[in-house]
Amino acid sequence: MDKKALLIINPRAGKMSFRNSFYSVVKTLSDADYAIEVYITKGKGDAERLAFERGGGDELIIACGGDGTLNETLSGLSRAKPGAKVGYIPCGSTNDFASSIGIPGKPVFAVKQIVEDSFVSLDLGKFNDRYFTYTASFGAFTAASYDTPQNLKNTLGHFAYILSAAKQLSGTRPVKVKVTADDYTEEGEFIYGGVSNTISIGGVYTLAEEDVVMNDGTFELIMMRRPSSPAGYVNTLLNIAARKYDDPNLLFRHVKHAVFECEEEIPYTLDGEFGGNHRRAEIRCMNNAYRINGKP
Repeated sequence: MDKKALLIINPRAGKMSFRNSFYSVVKTLSDADYAIEVYITKGKGDAERLAFERGGGDELIIACGGDGTLNETLSGLSRAKPGAKVGYIPCGSTNDFASSIGIPGKPVFAVKQIVEDSFVSLDLGKFNDRYFTYTASFGAFTAASYDTPQNLKNTLGHFAYILSAAKQLSGTRPVKVKVTADDYTEEGEFIYGGVSNTISIGGVYTLAEEDVVMNDGTFELIMMRRPSSPAGYVNTLLNIAARKYDDPNLLFRHVKHAVFECEEEIPYTLDGEFGGNHRRAEIRCMNNAYRINGKP
């Protein structure tokens, strides 16, 4: 065996149905002449540390978990070896990102993509000095993922995120933000803002497939201005659901570079995990920055 594979497994991800597929995954890799090593993460930061330490070698690193596990693995790999190749076996609660790039929900089929070398090149996000795979945002819905209890995610899946997001809406405080999106600048009060590189955002809302190309060197920026009335708020939410981005309370653009500047520190989320509090957030799209199993 001259090929090596390191499985980084998050034992807390989703319903962790991966336990039932572990033997099949290992057998598929072994049959493809991979020498396999397994690492079970013990806490936050484990996957990133290990991927960074091992990312310069010749082994294929495979993330087995949810979006947070993939984020950590890619963050470590990207620091160690830009343009890295990563395997992903999604085991999270919703797996929206995996679905967007054609990774099967069942581990036994996802690992087949890996051994068949079915990989695609995708853009990667840089958020200040951190990385993200598919979304960085602030405001309404932002904490819907990382504030939702794991057991609720495991039990309810998408519906858990929607319940959490709906609870946030009533108490969302608008934030005064200056946004610079490539050559466009605007300053105003926003209740949500973010960029994404996926069709579905945290199980809360979706973008039209024709509006999202995941390796075109741009992200989709969507921001929601503070509506002037309760009726305007409801109409804007309905327009987001209907993908009508010409709503006067919405700002929608395809961007390579965006900067959010606030007078105070505000919390951000990166790929469904807490991304820290920031007064200034600079976001860049790194075109075709890594390769991952999926469908072209």
